[in-house]
Amino acid sequence: MTNVEEARRALSEKPLKSTSINRIRILHKLKDKYSGLLQPLRFAAVMSDFLSEIDTPLEKNDIIAGRCVDKPLDEEEEKLYREFVADKDNLYSNTLFEVGHCTFDWDDLIDKGLTGLKERALSSLEKNSADEDKCVFLRGAIGFYDAMTAFALRYSEAAKAKGMTSVANTLYAVATRAPQTFLEAMQLYWLEAFVDCAYITANPTLSLGRPDRFLYKLYKSDREKGVGDDEIRRIIIDYYCKHNLIMGRGEHQRSDESNTTGWSRILNFDAPQYLHLAGTDENGKPAVNRLTQLFAECIQPGLKNPVVVVRYYEGMAKDCPDLWATLTEKALKSCSLMFYNDNDVISAFEKMGVPAKDARDYEHFGCNWAGLGKNSCWMLMAPRSRHFSPDMTAEEREELKVNYYRTFTDGGWAEDFMIIAHELAGGSVPPRSIDDFYAAFMARVEKFIAFKLEKIKKELEVRCRHASAVITYGDCFRVPPIETGTANNAFAAKWYFEIQTLVCFASLVDNFTVVDKLVYRDKKYSLQQLLAATDADYEGYDEIFADCRAVAKFGSDEKLSNYHARRVLTQYLDIMRRLAVPYARKYGIVLMPSVESDTNNIKMGSACGATFDARKAGEPFSQNMRPSFGACTSGFVGMLSALLKLPMDGLASGALNVDIQPQNYAGESGRELLGKIVAAYLDNGGLHMQISCQSVDELLDAQIHPEKHRDLMVRVTGYSGIFVDMSKEMQNYVIERLKQ
Repeated sequence: MTNVEEARRALSEKPLKSTSINRIRILHKLKDKYSGLLQPLRFAAVMSDFLSEIDTPLEKNDIIAGRCVDKPLDEEEEKLYREFVADKDNLYSNTLFEVGHCTFDWDDLIDKGLTGLKERALSSLEKNSADEDKCVFLRGAIGFYDAMTAFALRYSEAAKAKGMTSVANTLYAVATRAPQTFLEAMQLYWLEAFVDCAYITANPTLSLGRPDRFLYKLYKSDREKGVGDDEIRRIIIDYYCKHNLIMGRGEHQRSDESNTTGWSRILNFDAPQYLHLAGTDENGKPAVNRLTQLFAECIQPGLKNPVVVVRYYEGMAKDCPDLWATLTEKALKSCSLMFYNDNDVISAFEKMGVPAKDARDYEHFGCNWAGLGKNSCWMLMAPRSRHFSPDMTAEEREELKVNYYRTFTDGGWAEDFMIIAHELAGGSVPPRSIDDFYAAFMARVEKFIAFKLEKIKKELEVRCRHASAVITYGDCFRVPPIETGTANNAFAAKWYFEIQTLVCFASLVDNFTVVDKLVYRDKKYSLQQLLAATDADYEGYDEIFADCRAVAKFGSDEKLSNYHARRVLTQYLDIMRRLAVPYARKYGIVLMPSVESDTNNIKMGSACGATFDARKAGEPFSQNMRPSFGACTSGFVGMLSALLKLPMDGLASGALNVDIQPQNYAGESGRELLGKIVAAYLDNGGLHMQISCQSVDELLDAQIHPEKHRDLMVRVTGYSGIFVDMSKEMQNYVIERLKQ
């Protein structure tokens, strides 16, 4: 069996509830062993013991090492797992835990290796010898590097015992010096990601950086020594496959509680890892090379990870026709590939107060969220109060409990629009025009953003007061924490970024459009009449429902809906910049403008009553940047035309799921047509596109005969999922989305 066949089979056949019981057993045993140590020292000691005991599995087809032993649990093992999860003072909670959504300084890791990182920490320890807190932090880092080195050497011995000489030699090399070959670099690259994703981080949505850039020097060196591209491809494919051997079938799409086991299982949670290709360099010049082409060629259909983010610069399709042909072909066959417009994302960060050089260092993780690369920290997902020193006050701990990702209501901004409509209708002065709706709505947006920025600033202040009290896995693979002896999530980071997403965008726009059209332009109904109809879920209001439904929605490329879409987004971005840019300049706090909902549009819709856009109670809102169901009356091209009328150069992220049916893009001509459409969209300012190519008939058959479609992969939002593992609700949503 080839490594690709193994990865596909593992992904399709892995039981949903498989996990590494050895991981749980070891951590359970170590829980109280180092309880008297300060957290950085405890972290190093636990990692040392853990990595000295955890399994080192290998298979004969391995080129690079790094696997897990995972399986479904028996009754006794499941009981142990449940006890571990229920224990709020377990090692994940107070020593090891991270929530992902970050990146490391991969360039630095490959350049220096584990030995070089340790040398820098020793040098920093000497420089900071007068500061006991920093010394503790740095001794924790040094102990961790020793633990990783020992793990690589132990894995090397395991490979030697199995007669896998090449693997053994590669592991020994990365343990004792900086990588000198492409293979050694890929082994170290995978080893650090593997330990983080498999053993340390819940929801490990790690950004893998831009390997076509930081591995290119070693690739060129190998080529000069006679290593062929076929060998390079073998290494890359093995690397791609490894991601799918440790991260299997996901459960977070499921709605039935009986199937939910939580992120703590990790090994079967289908969190995406994002690998970036192409784009521009720190000077804004195209950064495409031969290695970009090879990484693109090696993308394997049917695998979930890594998600390949193509950073598209204007004219790239024309400049790199072979690469573009490869990427569009892969997009038709793999739903774990997406395109992002470099110009838009960089521009958005610049408009939020970030210098161009730093903006060009952006990377994606989570569900299509852009962050500011290796010198940044995402405030939401960074470690919270459990990670800080025991002398933190109760007030400080309380400050760190705020979750400011959500909007005002669980229904998002579209529900807020309905709340505002009720408030305006009940006021002493009725709204005279749609302008009154905009004034009230944007005042609500402004109030919330101002509140959120201040909460972020307060949390950062708390973190900075305890900046050396905690160390994380990620701190050890970034330069500033080691040079300063302080945690990245506090003083060490240059930028502290957070998301402000305009959830359910099209649904919100459509509500503005319907009210404007039916109440103020046509004057067919009063606001009170529309509210009476929505309050009754349109029961007994068939004519109003039909008229609300007939109004051209966003995605139709009609003038009125386009007008409101642009107005909503423009005003939202204007408020963001006016309020947030001063925080970026003064505190390094960057509020990322985003149009995202993930799959929360389904949950939000289920909890919200009827809305003016002819959406009945409980139905989903629009997803991400995609129009609502039934809105694209002008077809695929019309939808893209409507989107291109938006100021997308102000958005750092905003997913556009495009679902196409195979028969419409069959053969070479179909591939060329898709390539032209995607390139034209991106060249003209389109922000993002991710493609899922399935037939409705296949998805419907998979609902009836799931055993025949165990490997059927579909795009969900920022990640891909195995269709038959999803809840029926999510399956139906994907099918309906494809029909549109």
